Amino acid sequence: MYYDEVALARWIEKSIAAAGIQVLLGAVLRNVTMADRRIRELELATRYGDVRLAAGGFIDASGDAALAWTAGLPCREPLAPLYGTQMIVLENIDEAHVPTRAAFDERLAARAAAHGLSRKQGVVFYSPGRGTAVMNLTHVETPLEPFAASANALAGKDEADKVVAFLKAEYPEVFAKARVRSYGLPGIRQTRWIVGAHQLTVDEVRAGKHFPDAVARTSWPIELHDRVEGYVWEPFGDDHVHTVPLSSMAPPDCDNLLAAGRCIDGDAAALSSVRVMGPCIAMGAGAAHALDLAGGGSVHRVDLTALRERLKANLEPPAEALERRHARVQ
Repeated sequence: MYYDEVALARWIEKSIAAAGIQVLLGAVLRNVTMADRRIRELELATRYGDVRLAAGGFIDASGDAALAWTAGLPCREPLAPLYGTQMIVLENIDEAHVPTRAAFDERLAARAAAHGLSRKQGVVFYSPGRGTAVMNLTHVETPLEPFAASANALAGKDEADKVVAFLKAEYPEVFAKARVRSYGLPGIRQTRWIVGAHQLTVDEVRAGKHFPDAVARTSWPIELHDRVEGYVWEPFGDDHVHTVPLSSMAPPDCDNLLAAGRCIDGDAAALSSVRVMGPCIAMGAGAAHALDLAGGGSVHRVDLTALRERLKANLEPPAEALERRHARVQ
């Protein structure tokens, strides 16, 4: 999994370059100029100097609604903590003695407290044949205040070290020689998001609502990390599909801004289902096409028929999936 993600990231980078898109790395947003319901210009800071960027349309894929928030547009924050994860990659694992998922879940629930672990549910993703694994076994708060965020990043590594000690003590035959290959940055799930023209609700997700302005579809479970010791995991049936509407990506007070990813508008449980990788990628494509169709006009008045035609591959299941569904019904 880890290596596949690295390969995917490199493919994306090369595709962006081949498309002639100019990339600016390491920039930090400092200010947004907005007039007549349109974002006009961004002021960015880099270690090499300041940059001013003007465009006809913008997509906020910051994850924290940084563009919308800096522009002064209304945003939401969770009413209770929603936990992120300090991921680590372990190497030198003896794959011959890896426990079953059920056995590991039982041991973690029973022994986590004894090892000082706050989280009692989690997943280990093994890479067969490589002696490596990615650990999703921690919960850390991910505040928006700069010093608190930095402090929690360090606390997350301490929590991850406790996980490694737990694994070595409980499964020495697997992890005795294991060591941390890398600590990632704290994995952030939900922090701040826009107020959109429509707020996606968990009831709409559970009902599998297909919106007329849908830009993405998914069947990912509700995965709400709202408690330090575990999380809500609510899967759906095989035929369940729910969609993401363009109106949840569009701040009502701006005509040339769309959000994509985990900063679209939804209640906490609804966002927990649509903020995963697949629908986030589809939202990005939907936002790009919507802004293209809007031109110098408003994203709130896009030709939805034309948008659906452009996004047909993201909105309609492939023929073989429909055939499998029909066979199950028969």
